[in-house]
Amino acid sequence: MKENFAPCNELDMAFVNGSVVTVNGGDEIAEAVGVKGNRIAYVGSSGGIAPYLSENTAVRDLRGRTLMPGINDTHFHPILNGLLGSDLDSGMIDTTRRNCASLKEMLDMLREAVGRKERGQWISMMGYEPELFSDERRHPTLEELDAIAPDNPVHCMHGGGHICMYNTRALTHLDVHGPQDASKYPPDEVEVADGRLTGMVRGHTHFKLWGMVDYTEAQQVRAAMKSHQQALEAGVTSIGDMGECGPTSYHIMQKLCRDGVFKVRVNMALHSIFGKAYSLEQNGHWMSLGFLSGLGDERFRVGPCKFMIDGGSGGPSCATREPYSHDPALVRERGWEREEVWDYIKRIVDAECQCTAHAIGDLAVEFMVEGYERCFRENPEKFRRMRHRIEHCTLTDQDLIDRMAAMNICPSVNAGMIQMIGANYMKFYGHRNACLIALRSMLDAGIMCSLASDGPSGPKGIHTIDGAVNRYDRSRNVQCDKTQAISVLEAIRTATYNGAYSSFEEGIKGSIEVGKLADMIVLSGDILSIDPMDIHTLRVDCTVIDGVVEYEREPQHG
Repeated sequence: MKENFAPCNELDMAFVNGSVVTVNGGDEIAEAVGVKGNRIAYVGSSGGIAPYLSENTAVRDLRGRTLMPGINDTHFHPILNGLLGSDLDSGMIDTTRRNCASLKEMLDMLREAVGRKERGQWISMMGYEPELFSDERRHPTLEELDAIAPDNPVHCMHGGGHICMYNTRALTHLDVHGPQDASKYPPDEVEVADGRLTGMVRGHTHFKLWGMVDYTEAQQVRAAMKSHQQALEAGVTSIGDMGECGPTSYHIMQKLCRDGVFKVRVNMALHSIFGKAYSLEQNGHWMSLGFLSGLGDERFRVGPCKFMIDGGSGGPSCATREPYSHDPALVRERGWEREEVWDYIKRIVDAECQCTAHAIGDLAVEFMVEGYERCFRENPEKFRRMRHRIEHCTLTDQDLIDRMAAMNICPSVNAGMIQMIGANYMKFYGHRNACLIALRSMLDAGIMCSLASDGPSGPKGIHTIDGAVNRYDRSRNVQCDKTQAISVLEAIRTATYNGAYSSFEEGIKGSIEVGKLADMIVLSGDILSIDPMDIHTLRVDCTVIDGVVEYEREPQHG
């Protein structure tokens, strides 16, 4: 490629002899990159960079490894993700497969936690996936939770976050004391089977009850910084924070970024993980003050106004047009109705804010597309400029995709989930897997979709690229439907540049070009020369933000 450089006497840092995936307009591959201050000052060949090197330049020999833009994870929950821990005193006890392979092990973890808690204290847990248990592939029962923790309210949440098992002590916080009390809440949200409470709570009622679990400010700060380290190790240099614990969390994240403690750049949506009432209040307050999305700087920006329509893909509990393939009677969660979605979209659009919503099933996506179309017709060009989003956007047919493309909707999709629970998707959605996480169709339609982890629910960093390219379930060793697979270069662009575009920042990051922020990562190999099926084995050797090495992997021996 042609050398590109900004005038300077000498570079502060240089990377040479590499495979530099620039993600520029031509997807060119370079050999060397130079940094001056916090900006990229040179992109070109290893020979061409020589005149700009001095004894003061920190030169790094890539030895053929990939240098690429830092990953922009457009849907992440740093505080929620960091609250998860294997320590039984963690804000939320991590019950993912890496910590408990069976239902028995999870119940044993609860038993140990009870021994550490005072009477009446909440015990919060998250991460389990019944289909991945080695023994009984089911949720814990109300009776099991009661037997272990009769005096502590228990919040035992599925990995997708939309289904939760509570014990009797917890349900009393909803004023639910028997099956007759379930009718106080929307149908199917407090589950009753055979005339008895099961302990399962779904949707906005679950989020309301979750909001009664107290996570202290100190816990949230520790959680954010734990996620910060995980992000650096995963090669993530920018995130879209898509919802935390409300006002305290907004304050914490902005302050950590302002003080230069949280180095990863943050685009923070206005949304509370505790559900509909909280988010409506917070978004409404923001809009009433007249502020616009994008307020902030290169470190911390206020992102879209977000709400949440349906459930999760992995429960499953999302709102689909047709019943689930494996269990047609299973509840499909819908927390917002069609007209309600339309009206709220219009309110956000009229406030000239960027809009987004959690919409996983094709029915929920349909609600969003229809609501957007109503606003689009009023002023098409202005609407396109706002780059409105849809979070997850998991099931979409070609008609929905074409309609999104016409309006410049920018979906954030969780391709890494296939790597983790793709076999479940094949079971839950059957033939619809041909239009599940439809990256191929979206890119072909010209949609600027981006990749996300939805941490803590899904894998981060390179694993999102692996999911997009290979669509292979690495938990079960199952090849999933590859109709929507994309190329390695396309996946890298989707994980970097497209994310910057969705937050109006493609002019300063998302590609390796002169003048852009020096946010880059070095991989342990050349992602373009290895077998694509081996992408998941790559590691991040180095993460650079603002021209500073913020993470470096320790050398591996033997």
